[in-house]
Amino acid sequence: MTGQVEVRVVRDYPVEPIVRLYEAGGWWREHYDPSHVLPMIAGSYAVAVAVDSATGETVGMGRVISDGASDAYVQDVIVEPAYRGRGVGRRIVAALLERCRADGVLWVGVVAEPGSVAFWERAGFAALAGHVAMRLDGEA
Repeated sequence: MTGQVEVRVVRDYPVEPIVRLYEAGGWWREHYDPSHVLPMIAGSYAVAVAVDSATGETVGMGRVISDGASDAYVQDVIVEPAYRGRGVGRRIVAALLERCRADGVLWVGVVAEPGSVAFWERAGFAALAGHVAMRLDGEA
């Protein structure tokens, strides 16, 4: 862990650092196709990356999926373990929420992973009483 971390919203980004972050988070599976990363980024409403300014290393990312008019969902916020606890994740989420607010998208949701609820609460999120996060059952 070295220099200052810059967070910026991007329209496109190299595949390799994104795959590395997904691997670090335990979200990448051997059968996943790296060629899907560019369309994933391009199809996202907003993507924020965190870059160590001293090394140029990508140390975090997050994205938002939205129609740009109504609802939005924060996805895939991850920070390299060595950079956690330094506010990098908070800054990634803030950049994504700023983009949503600027466009008038005010309903923003997230599915919090176990152990991450306190992080999301500090970012301003609250549990939706009576709701259950669900996904299509199958191979992921």
